[in-house]
Amino acid sequence: MANESAKPILLPICTVQHDFQDIVKDVSDGVVPEDSFWVSCYKQGEPSVHGKSTAALDEHDRNLVLYKGRDGVQFKNHGKDLYSVACPSLDIADTRVAVPSKAYLITTETRKQTQITAFDVAPDGAQIATGHHDGSVFLRPTASSSAVPSAAGRPHLSTVTSLRFFPSSRVLLTAGADFSLSILSADLPETSSYTTTKAVPARTLRGHTRAVTSTAIISRGRNVLSASKDGSIRLWDMPSGSQIRTLAAGSNHFVPVLALSASERPAGVVSEESTPSEVDPREVETADKVVFAGLQDGTFELFDLRTKRAVFRSRLASTPVGSARAALQALAYSPEHALLATGTAAGLAAVYDARALGDGPLATFRRNEAPIEDVAFVDLSGTRFDLASSASAAEGAEADAPAGVGLAIATEDGLPYVAEVRPSGPRVWAELLGTDCDAVRFVRVVGRDIWSAADDGVVRRYAL
Repeated sequence: MANESAKPILLPICTVQHDFQDIVKDVSDGVVPEDSFWVSCYKQGEPSVHGKSTAALDEHDRNLVLYKGRDGVQFKNHGKDLYSVACPSLDIADTRVAVPSKAYLITTETRKQTQITAFDVAPDGAQIATGHHDGSVFLRPTASSSAVPSAAGRPHLSTVTSLRFFPSSRVLLTAGADFSLSILSADLPETSSYTTTKAVPARTLRGHTRAVTSTAIISRGRNVLSASKDGSIRLWDMPSGSQIRTLAAGSNHFVPVLALSASERPAGVVSEESTPSEVDPREVETADKVVFAGLQDGTFELFDLRTKRAVFRSRLASTPVGSARAALQALAYSPEHALLATGTAAGLAAVYDARALGDGPLATFRRNEAPIEDVAFVDLSGTRFDLASSASAAEGAEADAPAGVGLAIATEDGLPYVAEVRPSGPRVWAELLGTDCDAVRFVRVVGRDIWSAADDGVVRRYAL
């Protein structure tokens, strides 16, 4: 177990020319006999390694493309769309570099590419939702990467800051910098259509006094939570659109809230002996729920929805209070594993045992100081990410152990990745390729897919 004063583990970075697959295709199609693309590896505090890999057709099997790394890097193909990079001088063993299985170019009604400010994937994986600076929201089916939006609307006056599908996948909760939330229908069209229906809010929720930053759905969605820069977390009743209760973040000091994650409370996370608060008749299935809140001052706070009280708040980091670099802006809670993951604007990731928060993080790690924008837990068991040679011999028996819990991490430097959370410490499980230096703001995990959304206006889907 790590302690909060321990230095974070430094993880390496491997990245490949974002359009290398186009180069490989030209070679495979016989357009050119061979070509090369760049491969770079980094480790903070050590010299960077910038090499190249040559792709050329095999002399005997003209359907086979061979790769040869040079200048200190190795590049391998392990089968269809399964690649790895290694760099011996930086002690980087074969690391999966994942390429998108699909990419969705997000355009506005005028067909202009636009930056994505909010994003979510329906639980059934059938559609995605994107929000934008002008307050607009688009719903798109995922069956085709070129499909037109099935619905579009402008439920907010300014930037859309959060989107969450309800468990039914047919209702969407939106939030914006205009202090409001709204409910949109997300029904899929009965037949494929080349037209876009207008999405009109079925309900608008108002009460926050500053921008809404994050939202969470309670159970089936009769109640939802919203967090704001006004330092409050609000519990809402969906049928009436009324506010049930306000929770003050930051030990009742109304510290701005940047991220929320709510779910069931596993045994041991909070005391069962705490006295429950009076239950409002509009509350549905809140008694067994907890909510974690990431705060602008760099701390996180745990609220028990049974008692409507904060039951834990982490210690302040060494970064000065009020500094933007300290902000804890990404957070995910996995009740199945009783794990909490956090990410800061200083690029620091941490994983906690939610049953022993007072003991500090199990591990802290970083790759550089690029802000972490979003995190999501991933089940790595039985995935294609596994490479037989992905662990160094020095890791001994653990190298043969099956992969378990992973953490997908979106970063402002455009280098998203998946870290494996292990007892001996985290390691990079896969690099998520595709962007060309554009910030990746969102990451979601649905079924066997990882999804990301970046500032280049593209949503990328990676098959596990």
